[in-house]
Amino acid sequence: MSVQTLAKQFVDLCNQGRNFEVMEAMYAPDIVSVEASGEQVAGKRPVIDKSRRWQAANTITREKVRGPFFDTLNGSSGQSSGQFAVLFEIDVTPQSTGRPVTLEEVGIYTVENDQIVREQFYYDGAR
Repeated sequence: MSVQTLAKQFVDLCNQGRNFEVMEAMYAPDIVSVEASGEQVAGKRPVIDKSRRWQAANTITREKVRGPFFDTLNGSSGQSSGQFAVLFEIDVTPQSTGRPVTLEEVGIYTVENDQIVREQFYYDGAR
């Protein structure tokens, strides 16, 4: 499968609220997740568990995923390795504050052999 096909499926499923299905199906066993803070988590199960903890600590009222976006070398050539980016817009209410906020985050995903092997997040401001 091409990076472009995988990336489009990723966005479509996330926009249906099926984020954990994406992780289970598309993440490589040795995936590395890097937060904007520099925190790194390695391994499919630990990365998924990190996301489950975040979701448990926040009430999500809306999620919109835009993209995927590619550079000129990745995604459009039909290759099974490369990168893509997406923009997440998420309305959440953190349980710690009870105040709704809108989060925007860019995710860069690296694909090798039809699996996501790395995700790295960028966002504006401290969290």
